[in-house]
Amino acid sequence: MIKDYILGDMVLRYYASEDLAHTEMLILPKGMEDKIFTYDNGGSKPEEEAVNCSLLHLQLSHHNTSKFSNCYKLSDSLELLRYKEQSCSEKDGATVIVTTLVADEGYEVDHIVTYRSGDKGVEMRTEFRNVSDRKFTIEMLTSASLDCLSPFLGGDSAHECVLHSFRAGWAMEAKHIEQDLVDLSMEKAWGGCYENIKYGVVGSRPVQGYHPYFALEDKENGVIWGIYLAHNASWQCDLTRANKCVSLSMGLADVQFGAWRKDVLPGESFTSPTAYVSTCRGGIAELSNRLISMRTPAIENHGEKDDENGCMPIIFNEFITTWGHPTHKLLVEMADKLREIGSRTKYFVMDAGWYPNRQIGDYDIVDSEAFPDGLRAYADDIKARGFVPGIWYEFECTGEKGVYFRPEYDDMKVKKDGHVVVGHVINGRSESFLDMTNPKAIEHLDRICIGNLKEWGFGYLKVDYNASIGLGCDGFESPGEGVRRQMEATREYFKKIKREIPGIIIENCASGGCRLEPSMMDITAMSSCSDTHEVLEIPIVAGGLHYLIPPRQSQVWCSLQSFYPENRTKYIIAGGFLGRLCWSGKLLELSDEQYKMMTDAEDLYIKVSHIIKNGNSYIYATDRASYGHPSGTQIVARYTEDESELLCVIHAMHECKDFEIELRGEYEIAEMLYEDSGIKVCGSKLCVSGQQDISGNVVYLRRK
Repeated sequence: MIKDYILGDMVLRYYASEDLAHTEMLILPKGMEDKIFTYDNGGSKPEEEAVNCSLLHLQLSHHNTSKFSNCYKLSDSLELLRYKEQSCSEKDGATVIVTTLVADEGYEVDHIVTYRSGDKGVEMRTEFRNVSDRKFTIEMLTSASLDCLSPFLGGDSAHECVLHSFRAGWAMEAKHIEQDLVDLSMEKAWGGCYENIKYGVVGSRPVQGYHPYFALEDKENGVIWGIYLAHNASWQCDLTRANKCVSLSMGLADVQFGAWRKDVLPGESFTSPTAYVSTCRGGIAELSNRLISMRTPAIENHGEKDDENGCMPIIFNEFITTWGHPTHKLLVEMADKLREIGSRTKYFVMDAGWYPNRQIGDYDIVDSEAFPDGLRAYADDIKARGFVPGIWYEFECTGEKGVYFRPEYDDMKVKKDGHVVVGHVINGRSESFLDMTNPKAIEHLDRICIGNLKEWGFGYLKVDYNASIGLGCDGFESPGEGVRRQMEATREYFKKIKREIPGIIIENCASGGCRLEPSMMDITAMSSCSDTHEVLEIPIVAGGLHYLIPPRQSQVWCSLQSFYPENRTKYIIAGGFLGRLCWSGKLLELSDEQYKMMTDAEDLYIKVSHIIKNGNSYIYATDRASYGHPSGTQIVARYTEDESELLCVIHAMHECKDFEIELRGEYEIAEMLYEDSGIKVCGSKLCVSGQQDISGNVVYLRRK
């Protein structure tokens, strides 16, 4: 054993073999160090298992592949590395542990762990350095790898270990999946076992198919480990078994999966994306709350402030009113209506369609029929009514019938095999992509995006992104490196907007939820949680996302229609308490009773905003989460950090059921959005009965 490091309520334990050929790290809940099964009470590890464990994984192009048929873990590139040294430094409340491995061929790798005081997890990344006089080409590099899972179990642990993942489809984000290793066919075969299951996303929309968050739970011992990758391009997760050693790792999509190769010249280095890693006693709720809490400092740096009521600002977005056909006259009428009813809305956002013929990218031309006085006059009118005016852009793309889609602008487009890359979105529209690494494209964007925002005076920017570049593009040593560099440059442009327009609020949106990953969310104020505009699955998606993104950043559509029955209106409004309340719909057609329901909801939202902003969430449901046919009853319970207050958001769907959940103490109801005798506290339980299908409610509780 090299050393133990106590980091808050976690312990990092490092091992190296006697010949220094194998180095491993375990991350454990504090207090469970002496319960490790395979280490003989802290002694050395059996050699058979040690050779199958490593704190990182690496593949270089000139080396043989590993024993896995579809994975480069445990490759010859790793075998050549030897433990050299480990350092630990502390600065500004951060502890940084660097473990250095070296190879005689002339390359070195640093495994870097950063822990910030008070955090409930660590950040991990890997740096590759070329110290030779030749070029090395990386084909796989992990950001984080957790081996020997679970160290508290003997045998092959197939029945006791469960993999947690979250599927992500368009308007179907956050689908939680649990599978034990038996179901995944990850048991140890009789004569030996080197098996791998690969998950991930290829392209420029990083949340498609899966969210970049995976966890492995030891059900028998009540311990869970998880990795959440912060990366906005192609990524992968590998679940591997090498005989008894089960390993979970995440990093860039490798050459097999994402066509990624990276040349590192003499004297150069390359660092992997950051991964957030944690462990705890508990399940997926406890682990997710820990990982999400680590993002608070970055979120608070984006500049959004609470409103004058101490509440997270409320949003109005007109998309479900005009469906892409906004006009100056209509939007001002809606702004006047919000003022008339006494709404606390702060951001008034104009969505897509303000440019001619609704063609993506033609942002240097304003639809003169819809906005005859221009957008400066429109924004001034919205400001005069007390709102922060917002505008929609999809600045990375150009629409198929637009000016900038034409061949004469191909010199600033992304290409693959010499041809302009064209992506397709779900409605059949085609888009080409600006080359975000091309100075000419950036100069163009500075004019039609940053220049316009300054000239027109908008204080809120919604950035959409509806197509994917795909496998990659030209201009770099591999297609995968091309898409990585494009998305790295895109992220830098978001930061440039913030620098050029201090105080602007940026909404991170990609076809709804396709950019809900930490590296993009940590530089923006909030995200559109989904394109579930008016459908019944809104609370399933917005509720499930409590395990994936901070609710303070999760903008939830509350789209109202005059023909909705009262229960449906309650259902929609209650969903807004699962994150950032965003009104939309046919605002001018609503009844007086519906307007009152809006402002009553805002009154309670102001009171409980602090719980949504900072807290811990637990999701309960009577039925399996079905997006197409939502049924049963769902309760999302969110506690303050000290558990003195609790917010419960209740949704009764089709064939709803009576339901009770165990509370984390004794509470009493302080306030309810809609009075309902069927919702009450029974001892230490919240009991919900007699609800009507497609209805919702919000209950605010305080500890007795």
